[in-house]
Amino acid sequence: MTNIIRPNFGGRGREAEAPASAEAPTEHHPVHVYGTAAGYVVALLEDADGPEGRAFKVVVGLAAGNTIEAVAVMPATDAGRLDADAAAMAVLRALEIVEQSSPLASA
Repeated sequence: MTNIIRPNFGGRGREAEAPASAEAPTEHHPVHVYGTAAGYVVALLEDADGPEGRAFKVVVGLAAGNTIEAVAVMPATDAGRLDADAAAMAVLRALEIVEQSSPLASA
């Protein structure tokens, strides 16, 4: 099945992938920012540069930082956007629960 997206989260790249260039990293602008909880921001990017082709990526990163990590990747279709929205809201809610149950939240 060639339509299945198999992202490579933090692993080694496939041999068929092009080697990394010496260019500066691409700056991405979020399609949507879902919110911030427990010191992390949850956002949606549309990315065509990855090995999976054009895709929606739900990303999470420290609100005070400049590094993000993809936690879900969906095809850039209407159905993929719905799935990405659901995944992002689940991640944000999980972070809200962690934030509420942390010892610092009750202080």
